[in-house]
Amino acid sequence: MTPPSTLTPREREIAVLVARGLSNRGVAEELVISPATVARHVTNILTKLGFSSRAQIAAWTVDNIPIEPPPS
Repeated sequence: MTPPSTLTPREREIAVLVARGLSNRGVAEELVISPATVARHVTNILTKLGFSSRAQIAAWTVDNIPIEPPPS
């Protein structure tokens, strides 16, 4: 299993938002960055973890990173 420390803090933050089901645009709006930057981070996460889908990122995140509920 790949440890969470493999990802940068920003990549972990994005992985959590992907696990919550946000699109690249949704993640970008949440973090006030461009969708292209989110896409680059997602690609980096996929590469580092050896995955090929966002669903795999979400499943890995649930098992490896504490996810706090979204703010109300």
